[in-house]
Amino acid sequence: MMNYEVLFTHSPSALGVISMEGVILKVNIAFCELLGFKEEELISTSISEHIHEENLQEYLVTVEECIKTKDKSTCDITLHFLNSASVAIETNYRSSIITDEQGVALYQIITLEATERDNIYLDALMSSFPGLIYFKDLESRFLKVNEAYIKKFGVASTEDIIGMSDFDFFDEQHARNAYNDEQKIIETGQPLLNVEEKETWPDGHNTWVATTKVPLLGRNGKTIGTYGISTGITARKEGEQNLKERTSILNAVTLRMPVVIYKYCEDRGLEIIMGNPQVKDAFRASKIVKLSMEEGLASLVDKVSDQSEKYNHLHFNSTKGEQHFENFVFKSRSAENEFIGLALDITDRKQARQKIKKNAKELEKINRELNQFAYIISHDLKAPLRAITNLSEWIEEDIGEVENDEVKENLKLLRSRVGRMENLINGILTYSRVSRAKIEYSEVDVKEVVDEVLDSLMVPAKFNVKIVGQLPVINFPRVNLEQIFTNLISNSIKYHDKPSGNIEVGYNEKNSFHEFWVKDDGPGISPEYHNKIFVIFQTLQARDSMESTGIGLTIVKKIVEDRGGSITLESEPGKGTKFVFSIPKSIV
Repeated sequence: MMNYEVLFTHSPSALGVISMEGVILKVNIAFCELLGFKEEELISTSISEHIHEENLQEYLVTVEECIKTKDKSTCDITLHFLNSASVAIETNYRSSIITDEQGVALYQIITLEATERDNIYLDALMSSFPGLIYFKDLESRFLKVNEAYIKKFGVASTEDIIGMSDFDFFDEQHARNAYNDEQKIIETGQPLLNVEEKETWPDGHNTWVATTKVPLLGRNGKTIGTYGISTGITARKEGEQNLKERTSILNAVTLRMPVVIYKYCEDRGLEIIMGNPQVKDAFRASKIVKLSMEEGLASLVDKVSDQSEKYNHLHFNSTKGEQHFENFVFKSRSAENEFIGLALDITDRKQARQKIKKNAKELEKINRELNQFAYIISHDLKAPLRAITNLSEWIEEDIGEVENDEVKENLKLLRSRVGRMENLINGILTYSRVSRAKIEYSEVDVKEVVDEVLDSLMVPAKFNVKIVGQLPVINFPRVNLEQIFTNLISNSIKYHDKPSGNIEVGYNEKNSFHEFWVKDDGPGISPEYHNKIFVIFQTLQARDSMESTGIGLTIVKKIVEDRGGSITLESEPGKGTKFVFSIPKSIV
């Protein structure tokens, strides 16, 4: 008996036992799978409840005739049965009547076999549809899924998913949201149509699907679960997100920049896409835009069509009152007779250029006046000084042998003061010309410059000047370099507190600068005077004891800083002085 029970249960054919009144008494596994019901959902129900209403009358008549026919206990008929999703499945229905020894009918053994046509339709849908198809019960547990669903979840077969839920595959929040949606569908009977869902997986990565879920109705019209179709839209959502981010960045830039992005269609005219609100209004009012576009579009089409990179856009300026725009227009790739343009507000640039031109004229005027002033100083002021010197010499000759040493000393002091005045005038002229003189950069051998400076200074024999290491060849105005080394070396000699001394000239190469230094072993300078010595006319010794204009180091500092460099001082009383100046390798 047990063997028959096993054969019945596991038979590949859909088998069922029904009473003579048509009540289902028993069904096997294949029968349940065919109709999508559980065994307990079928037992004690009438077989006629599962037959489509269009075939019901034919079924009743056929079965009745079969029972009445004493010499025939088997009937065959094609019927449409309704599965758990209320979908009609075409089957070959066969029933055999089992009687007792007296020939009294006891019950019927029925066999359902899906027709080949329905198998093709169902297999094609469940195996080939690229989207996800799934059926769930009232507790949102999977009843049936298609092949695409199996692949998505990486399981071996349908059996690995049946009875499970979203909580077994997704994170808690996503599974909870899906469960709540499905329970609402079951409760209200209202479908969920084409809703975009974000799926968060246990490993943290996200995917997106467009989902439609509807109630799953039983034969009695009551909801017995849900079924749905989901289509993957991850690539589209990522593309939308990327586009949104790029648009957001572009909007942020255009809102803060004096720029407008627009679209121009020959039939619809100008349409502002995005840009700075204030610039938008001014640009829209620029009447010359329409004129420029209409005149230029035809030529732009011709130029763009020749695929020449040189002519891939139309460039023109437009003006509205004091507002100026520079336009770049490109042919749109998305539509015919449509152009995308970018208008840059160049009003500030225009005004700045006008201001520069105005300032340049004023500066040219000031330079002329300064040159005239320098000429006056050089000629008109120096002439009286030379006359005073000559007069003092004549007076000294006139008094001849007069024994008056005090008068002669005063005349020498007068000439000394005149000489100092002339030196101050020369120093001021040199200082004023540092920034105004034409700068001519050239390749300069620094060692050659230093040698020439030493030769021109006629360094006292007791002073030893030494070049430490190798001096480079640099790109710098030669006359400026001569001025720098002349002032630094002459100061080291002039202010030395001994009749003999040592002076060093050296070089250190930096990443972007040339660094030079001039060092002596003289008296040194106290730290509180390090900044003072670079101020014009400032000296640390009385001019009567040491003739000095106090302009030399000021000129050095101005030359170095005007060329983009810097100069510093390292010194302490009794430990000598070291001037370090740096100038950029590139022209500034």
